[in-house]
Amino acid sequence: MQPTKSIYILIGPKGSGKTYIGTLLGQHFKIRFLAVENIAIRVKKGRDYKDSGYIEEVFNEIENEVRKCLVKEDKLIFEATGLTDAFDGMLLRLKNDFKVRLISIRTEAEICLSRIKARDNTQQVKVSDKDVLAINARAIEKKFAFDGEIGNNNSRKGEIIDAFEKIVSHEGRGFDKSQMKI
Repeated sequence: MQPTKSIYILIGPKGSGKTYIGTLLGQHFKIRFLAVENIAIRVKKGRDYKDSGYIEEVFNEIENEVRKCLVKEDKLIFEATGLTDAFDGMLLRLKNDFKVRLISIRTEAEICLSRIKARDNTQQVKVSDKDVLAINARAIEKKFAFDGEIGNNNSRKGEIIDAFEKIVSHEGRGFDKSQMKI
């Protein structure tokens, strides 16, 4: 049986604007946006953000929340850097039960770092500048079969919405990167 519920995962470096884009798309398209950073903060309990047990628990909680949301919703958006084995395992399990679309969020490294330095860090798991650079370098290198890409160096709201509409309109028909970038 073909899955009927859809998940859109925004994948990109820290500071690329995944939460901003998810919030914007959620409001515009009336799709629930799940801010996973809130889950990471709730689960942290004083542990180091590199702790493998912490990371595993975060992704278990994210998956539980995604499944809970999709009992009531037909579509859901959430975001991730996509770097860990725990993410990969969650992604495989979600793909078994739902239509999962991976959307690359592309932003220049300098812009990501400046956004991180400027944002309210009380709503983020604190990460050093050095670690942000290392995480972001790995996030850029990791390869996924993306269904589309949204560039977010300084994109306007309309450009982001248009890019998402193009990605969604091409579901099931393959992905031509030249048509999807903004």
